[in-house]
Amino acid sequence: MMDSALVYVLLLLGIAIGWTLGYRFARQVKKESSPDWIPSVEFLLAEANDASLERLLNVPQLDDDAIDLFLKLGRSLREKGEADRAIHLHQALFARTDLSRNTQMLLELELAIDYSYAGLLDRAERLFVELLGARGRIQEQASRYLVELYEEEGEWQRIFDLYREKKLAGSASLNKRIAHAVCELAESASARGDYLETQQFCRQALKIDSRCARAFVVQGDMAYGQKEPREAIRCYLKAVDVDSQAIVMVLERMVDSFQHVDDGSGLVAHLAKQWHTSQYVPALVAKAECEVEMQGIVPAMTTLLSELAAQPSNLGFFALVELVVRHKQQLDKSQLLVVYDILRRIVENEPKFVCKNCGFKAKEFHWRCPSCKDWSTINSFVPQLPKAKLDL
Repeated sequence: MMDSALVYVLLLLGIAIGWTLGYRFARQVKKESSPDWIPSVEFLLAEANDASLERLLNVPQLDDDAIDLFLKLGRSLREKGEADRAIHLHQALFARTDLSRNTQMLLELELAIDYSYAGLLDRAERLFVELLGARGRIQEQASRYLVELYEEEGEWQRIFDLYREKKLAGSASLNKRIAHAVCELAESASARGDYLETQQFCRQALKIDSRCARAFVVQGDMAYGQKEPREAIRCYLKAVDVDSQAIVMVLERMVDSFQHVDDGSGLVAHLAKQWHTSQYVPALVAKAECEVEMQGIVPAMTTLLSELAAQPSNLGFFALVELVVRHKQQLDKSQLLVVYDILRRIVENEPKFVCKNCGFKAKEFHWRCPSCKDWSTINSFVPQLPKAKLDL
């Protein structure tokens, strides 16, 4: 029985050894039989030899590795600004009849991108539209490039039409772009005085992207223009709740709307919230101005000093000085020390050196610019103040 078990083990071992040797031999044969005419992308770019490229394109058969090489080469040529050579390469490959359907679509996408880089927008648009019928990643890329193309041309209605026809790939990033295109249409309608259409576009933008703060801003601006401050406030607060940076666009009109409804305490509370959320200094300055009217200069100045001590800024410091001068206030010793600390921290954060070649700013001196790599171009940083206008 032991002899039978030994024979069985040896048999299994022989099978395993045979399979391993056969697998290695097959891989070696496959490796040896693979074409050795395919150079690297770096070699082709370094050679910049159109004749050698033509020889490669005329090869009877192309495997997946060769196709991948050509795609990388075409992208490299395009990124180097040689869109014409990239077009020639992709056109030659696209004309072949021995490639799979998926490979043909990949080449069509690359060719469309080439046309876009070369400024041949009509050709690029036609190919991108054709590729919207594809699936997966090709459709996603074609949708993104087509939307970007229409954005450059200001064709907002075309973007919206493609969305309504369900031809664009669905993704959060693309929906964000589409929502902004619809907001462009809303702003145009508002400028024409068509408020019903403006509302419809804004609702559609929010349906596409529920976090489109711009749609709330457009609605708020429309209400503000129609002397409806409460509705304007509601829309502006929704906008900053969705995107804290929207305060940059709505601050002045929001302050004015709150003042129209005589809600100073509500305004101060919302401005304080926006300052801590967005760190937008004009919001802090507006808050200080409101507090001066409601509480007087001393508590307003004390609060502003405290905020600037926690978050120093040139604009905030200028607002503080303006308050002190305008209201003829005098700072005590402790307040002056706070002011000194604010100034010191502002100066510490300023660049000390700047490259005269590329404008790179640094806090330490470099003989060689870290940005443009040029030598002896780093100078001391001197703020350039605007020249005073002379009255002639």
